[in-house]
Amino acid sequence: MSALAAELMMKEVELRPDLLFCAASGGSPTGLYQHMVDRYKESPQVIEEMRVIKLDEWVGLPEGSRFTSEYDIQQKLLKPIQHRPDRYISFDELTLAPKDECDRIQDELEKSGPIDVCILGIGVNGHLALNEPGEFLQTYCHVAELTESTLSHGMIQEVGIPLSHGMTLGMGNIFESKKIILLITGKGKKEIVEKFLTQQVTNTLPASLLWLHPNAEVILDNEVLGEL
Repeated sequence: MSALAAELMMKEVELRPDLLFCAASGGSPTGLYQHMVDRYKESPQVIEEMRVIKLDEWVGLPEGSRFTSEYDIQQKLLKPIQHRPDRYISFDELTLAPKDECDRIQDELEKSGPIDVCILGIGVNGHLALNEPGEFLQTYCHVAELTESTLSHGMIQEVGIPLSHGMTLGMGNIFESKKIILLITGKGKKEIVEKFLTQQVTNTLPASLLWLHPNAEVILDNEVLGEL
């Protein structure tokens, strides 16, 4: 899964070295980032002009927390490839004004976008980024109220402090991406993947909207395939 995603990603970088890459945190893209780091070690010039925007971030984590999306992406990708800060757009994980921070990121994206390649994972409830299932979905950067199923995720349980909200790109930001790569990995995804594969599009399964995108790749790992 990760090797195929890396192949798709690097083809896009070769076509446009300064593309805007939307990076997700979490376990799903970990292997992809390692492949990108390996490619950087072989040929640093291949991705040194790439621009990066962070997909989402939790609200309320303390300074120095290893559970932030920022820490995850920095450790797995940005630091190993010595990515330049001036080519990085990121939600401030320590902000005390998350709504203002979302507005700032939206302004930055309107200046620098659209996203060329967006990496996504899928939540056990079908969310994309922190766009949670509901009556309606938000178009642009916004503060999202986290659902019970998201808050029950193992990583959240390890944080040690209660979380309730996150900052995230909206479905419109994601859909404006020229290419989307959804990576589906990990245990407990059988039910949501089966719903996704029905191709029925609904707000109660945000990932299902990807069936409407003209250039979306969905890659399942062997563990997920084995459950189906």
